[in-house]
Amino acid sequence: MRFSKIVLSAAVASATLFAAFAADAQQAKPEDLLKMRQGLKQAVKMQFGPLGAFAQGKGDLPADADARAENLVALMKILPSAWAPGTEALPNSKTKPAAFTSPEFGQGWQELGKSFVALKQATASGNADAIKAATANVGKTCKACHDNFHE
Repeated sequence: MRFSKIVLSAAVASATLFAAFAADAQQAKPEDLLKMRQGLKQAVKMQFGPLGAFAQGKGDLPADADARAENLVALMKILPSAWAPGTEALPNSKTKPAAFTSPEFGQGWQELGKSFVALKQATASGNADAIKAATANVGKTCKACHDNFHE
């Protein structure tokens, strides 16, 4: 467990530093933003996966559920920056180019952020039913965006 916290901390720190240095999208290489995007998606998957398994009845509630939800809230602060203009048509990108001009894509980020905060509140409460409901909402929010903007 300690190892995953160290890895996540390093990933968040690296991504935060990258985002700070890449604030001006014209200075960041699109290929680097794509790598950042793929790494951040992996970090979300690693943090959310055990919570999703619990919500689906495929595992126990992780002992570190609250920390995982907190990590997701922190990741949300930098996730959208990896979908900067200039990365719409890169090879190996699975984001549809339409996402970069759609107001719905931006709204999706807002909804995801809200769902991560709600998940954090649920994990802090320790109420298993509330955690399952909040986890399902995160999954629903992710799916809606993937259905529209992921190839």
